[in-house]
Amino acid sequence: MTGTSRNRQSGQSMTEYLAAMLVVMMMVGVSFAGDVSVIDVFLNSVHSAFDNLSGFLSIPL
Repeated sequence: MTGTSRNRQSGQSMTEYLAAMLVVMMMVGVSFAGDVSVIDVFLNSVHSAFDNLSGFLSIPL
C-alpha cells in the first residue's frame, strides 16, 4: 500500500464520520412533528434539578 492510497482512505473515512455525526446531531437537535427535541428536554431537566438543589440549599438548618 502506498502513501497516497492510505491518505485517500483516511480522507474518505473522515467524510463518512462527518456525515454520520451530522445525521446524529440532526436526530438529537431537531424536533419532528411538533415534538420537543432531546436537547430541550435535557436543558429543562437540568434547569429543574438546579432549581430543586438551590431550593434545598436555601432551607435553614
